[in-house]
Amino acid sequence: MAGSSRYIRSEVGEIERRLRSLEKTIEKLGSRTSSQARDTAGGLADAAASVLSDWAPRFREGANAISDRSAALGTDAARYGTAALDRVSEETKERPLVAIAIALGIGILIGMATRSRS
Repeated sequence: MAGSSRYIRSEVGEIERRLRSLEKTIEKLGSRTSSQARDTAGGLADAAASVLSDWAPRFREGANAISDRSAALGTDAARYGTAALDRVSEETKERPLVAIAIALGIGILIGMATRSRS
């Protein structure tokens, strides 16, 4: 019985030793996997940052171009509006009765259009 007991203790000791070895191996694999996951996440973050930093100037340039075009269109519209107002003002001074007749005609047309909808 003493021999059996020693044999069981040695077997238990061997199992414990193997379990410790297995535990150390699992810890090493876990730290490697964790390190690789960190490296991969860092690489993805760097790639995303690089792509986004490349796109930022493009968006800025596009916004600046749209802003410039809008300003040019606004300037043109103001110039054409001023020219049209000046032309109407000149025509009204030269032909006041025609201007009154045109205004009256437009008023009648607007009145007829709103009356037929009601």
